[in-house]
Amino acid sequence: MSGPIKVNTRSQWTALNPVLTAGELGLESDTQNLKIGDGRSPWAKLPYHGCPGYWGSFWDSTSQIAAAINTAYPIKLRQVDTASRGVRIISDGRITVDYPGIYSITFSIQFSNSDAQIHDINVWLRKNNDGSLGDVPASDSRFSIISRHGGVDGNVIGTVNFVLSLAANDYIELMWMTSNVAAYIHAEVAETSPAHPSIPGIICTVVQVASA
Repeated sequence: MSGPIKVNTRSQWTALNPVLTAGELGLESDTQNLKIGDGRSPWAKLPYHGCPGYWGSFWDSTSQIAAAINTAYPIKLRQVDTASRGVRIISDGRITVDYPGIYSITFSIQFSNSDAQIHDINVWLRKNNDGSLGDVPASDSRFSIISRHGGVDGNVIGTVNFVLSLAANDYIELMWMTSNVAAYIHAEVAETSPAHPSIPGIICTVVQVASA
């Protein structure tokens, strides 16, 4: 059986880089990441085991309309599941992780179009930057929002998933841009006739899937 768990900060483990005996446990106190020794490999060569399971669930209950076409805007996320752990929102839309890891980021956006023509909306990721230099390569998606028909606005749901390696205090923003201001992010309050729950303009979940 292994002995007591050895505990150091990540930087301390990196500096020491010890060889843990087979089955010996080493914990990073600042990340809660765990490694198990094999009696041969130094700390830097050992994989992490499991993950602490940090997560966050966010949404926004207000419609978001662009002021200008072909202009990038951050998507607002102003409602938070209070049970979220290790993932938080800063400045109404910056998805911020408190601990390093591999994170799965999934969004679902309710788009609407009040015009008689189809219009496009693009959504992409921006990391640690409030300008285009922070745009994450190969993260853009384009959604063609169907036109108004039969007296009803066109509606489309856009859903995308990403898996990213993030460091402690990294933040991700969801950016959007529309080819016509009639195409926008739509939210609705709950209704009784016909009865249905409220429709958030966006739902976004962030889940740590592996330690890093």
